[in-house]
Amino acid sequence: MRLDFWRRWSVRTRLMAMTAMPLAYLFCTFVWYAHQSRLTEVREEMAERGPLVAKVLADSSEFGVLAHRYDDLKLTINGLLRSDPSIDRIEVLDAQRRELVHAAARAGSGGGAELRYYEAPILKRLMWVAMLGPDGKPYQKDRAPGASGVTVETMGYVRVTMSPSALLLKQTRRFYVELLVGSIGLLVCVLLAWQLARGLDASLNASLQALREADAEKRRLIRQVNTAVEDERKSIALEIHDELNATLIAVRLEAQQIANLSAEGEVRDKAQAIGKLTLGLYNSGRSLVRRLRPEVLDMLGLDGAVEEMVRHYDSARSGCRFDFSASGHFSGMEGDIAISAYRIVQEALSNIVKHARATHASVDLSLGQGELRMRIADNGAGFDPAQASTGIGLIGMRERVAAFDGHIVIDTGLTAGTRLNITIAVPQNSL
Repeated sequence: MRLDFWRRWSVRTRLMAMTAMPLAYLFCTFVWYAHQSRLTEVREEMAERGPLVAKVLADSSEFGVLAHRYDDLKLTINGLLRSDPSIDRIEVLDAQRRELVHAAARAGSGGGAELRYYEAPILKRLMWVAMLGPDGKPYQKDRAPGASGVTVETMGYVRVTMSPSALLLKQTRRFYVELLVGSIGLLVCVLLAWQLARGLDASLNASLQALREADAEKRRLIRQVNTAVEDERKSIALEIHDELNATLIAVRLEAQQIANLSAEGEVRDKAQAIGKLTLGLYNSGRSLVRRLRPEVLDMLGLDGAVEEMVRHYDSARSGCRFDFSASGHFSGMEGDIAISAYRIVQEALSNIVKHARATHASVDLSLGQGELRMRIADNGAGFDPAQASTGIGLIGMRERVAAFDGHIVIDTGLTAGTRLNITIAVPQNSL
């Protein structure tokens, strides 16, 4: 049996369970206590009434046993049986415990209940007085003059067998009344709990809906911000490529023409220096354009662009070797997802080079079943997982992934390397 079955419950069901379980426990405790209390009362009443009935009946049976008037005893016993339903049977025994009189209640009155019997002795009391003769001496020589007393002798026993059936019936009625009152109270509490759970469920659903809407709005804003940033980068890259680089090319051509027209001397040397500086600025501009808007992403797609990036890092002689693998068709991927995935890989590789001190790293891309899966791993120093929420680069990656309802899992530890597993849903119409 699974212990997490409650995870499939709705919020209302969980609230009801949280409220009803203590109520059910209290109700069961109350029922058990009431039942045990009634049984205890029955036992105490039997323990009090049984010896008392046996004692009274034994005291009243002395003359009947002594005079052998057993019919009168039986009438008395039958009358007592009719008046007290808690008595199952009464037996009068002689001194040797032989039965003299026996009377029982109606057949089946015991009802299978636990029977208990109580005994009381039938005592014969003789009072004697020492009489004196004419000579002033007692008739009995073993009696002192003027002595008198009472002699007690056991003539038999009265055994009263008590049946708790009648007492249990009375207590059962009281118990049912208590059970009815407790059930009504439990029902009222359950109804109140239902209303409370219903109200809390509605409030929680409204709060959760508001949080979902806020989270969706946050993701939408992040996507808009990322899109705006990428558009601005693209615009700046185009300006640099079309305006600045074109101007630098023109300057370089003019400087080269001046150098060709000038004779050997300072003017020609200056023109050649201007050409070299212009070429350096042109190369810096092209590098800046690639950083702002990777042209290779538009030409080769995500897999080709990432492969080119990995090849660049692998050839940078940073002391770390980089591997790349890809599976799936990336040509029709949506541009926003592709550029975000490219930036995530770019940030991850930059962190590896700057901080990981790794000797090997790998990038794996997989596209299929409506999901883009990326795995970036290294064998470097790793970091404390508690810092995963404070690094600016990691925060940026999380925001980019969250903008597309994706998931990112960071598996790392000190001296244990780092593994990033990222999953982003890709719309089918963009494949």
